[in-house]
Amino acid sequence: MTKRVLFVSVLLLLVGLTGCIGEPESTSSSQINSAMINLEIINDCQNADVNIQSTTLANGSIQDTIIGINVTVYHAIYTPDVSGLAFGYDLDLDGNIDFFDNSTKGINNLSIPISDFETMDGDFFLTSIAGVATVSNALSTQLVHLSNDCESLSDVNLAQLTLIYDDYSMYSFSVTDAAGTPGTDASEALVYVAMDNGDDLSWASVIVQVAADGGVYNTCTNPNEAVDTGCAVSDNDDGSWGFGEEVTISEGTDSLCDGACSVQVKVLDRSSNKLIYESTVTNVL
Repeated sequence: MTKRVLFVSVLLLLVGLTGCIGEPESTSSSQINSAMINLEIINDCQNADVNIQSTTLANGSIQDTIIGINVTVYHAIYTPDVSGLAFGYDLDLDGNIDFFDNSTKGINNLSIPISDFETMDGDFFLTSIAGVATVSNALSTQLVHLSNDCESLSDVNLAQLTLIYDDYSMYSFSVTDAAGTPGTDASEALVYVAMDNGDDLSWASVIVQVAADGGVYNTCTNPNEAVDTGCAVSDNDDGSWGFGEEVTISEGTDSLCDGACSVQVKVLDRSSNKLIYESTVTNVL
């Protein structure tokens, strides 16, 4: 065999091997690219909406109950394997998708049950949902945190399922003198306050205040609290102030009235500090 023939033969062999050697590299690169997936989710917190159910009670008043929070979320997904894409939201973090949207980008309105919200500290409430995107060889997830720390929810106490309207027109109360003339001792009963109309109020949601003889208002301790210096409210120990129920407002550990005096009462919404009721002057004789 001549040198020229040998050179040509070796060259043809190398050309054939080059194609074989490069093929696995090309396949590996294709597999890596098809498995790539990038997920981003934006929560439109400012436009969150309270989902309310209204019920007419036996006394004719309307009870509004928060059953969930409606939120708007936007998602965008990039993957070369669009045909194999599956995307959805796990609303209660139990590992199962509750809401599906297999598009690469879109806006969805989700309703989150009020029972899924957690109390973090005081009036701060938080829940989380998960966005989950999958293709055949890849998975991408993102947690989305939802809270009442937005303007649209700032006046709603999510711990209380019963809302109180800002005008409080459904509520009316009456104040009457308690039996006996106050003396110099503390802890004496001053007045009775009855709810004549309205829905039950949890003691965790209201503040009761009393002013004696035109003085400053003292915040009373509620029935579930230890008696303090100013004044104290006592009831039938059922945890709420019900329609038709009469509660007693007494002095605290200090004496507010050392004899006959005049008393005024305020009832406030604890979450907003808005006035529910303010009485006229009641003479305690």
